[in-house]
Amino acid sequence: MKQVGPLPKTLILAETLAQRVSQLRELRNLTIRDLAKSTKFGIKRIEEIETGLETWLSSTDRQLLAKSLSIEPALLQEVEARYSAENLINHSSVTSNIKSDLERAILSGNKDLHCPMCGESLKSNVQHGFDIDGQPIKLPKAHCTRCPFIL
Repeated sequence: MKQVGPLPKTLILAETLAQRVSQLRELRNLTIRDLAKSTKFGIKRIEEIETGLETWLSSTDRQLLAKSLSIEPALLQEVEARYSAENLINHSSVTSNIKSDLERAILSGNKDLHCPMCGESLKSNVQHGFDIDGQPIKLPKAHCTRCPFIL
């Protein structure tokens, strides 16, 4: 790993784990591939962290990521989001009708979707795969950028 200097004293760090990892990666002039290689996380995992799909890290993963970004692990830990049991209970209260409507909207290509829990924009996509019989299927996926809602 190449030597990098300390962070600029005037740098205002981003407020979420996703934004902070992306900000620090770019500041260190690293690509997602570079960061994935140095952490041994894999490109998909780095992308999930930077899009907000992962909101907290294990102690070991935090240390690996911090070392690769040449920062103290505390700079990541302070913006990790762990959700309380109350938030997760509220997530389970989203009815299956609402989830079905969201799934249909995603599969039809609608990108202007909002979280049924907090109203924030949802990040969504369609994952292509195969069922147990080898038939192609499309799976709607979505997650909220503010709360723990995941479809």
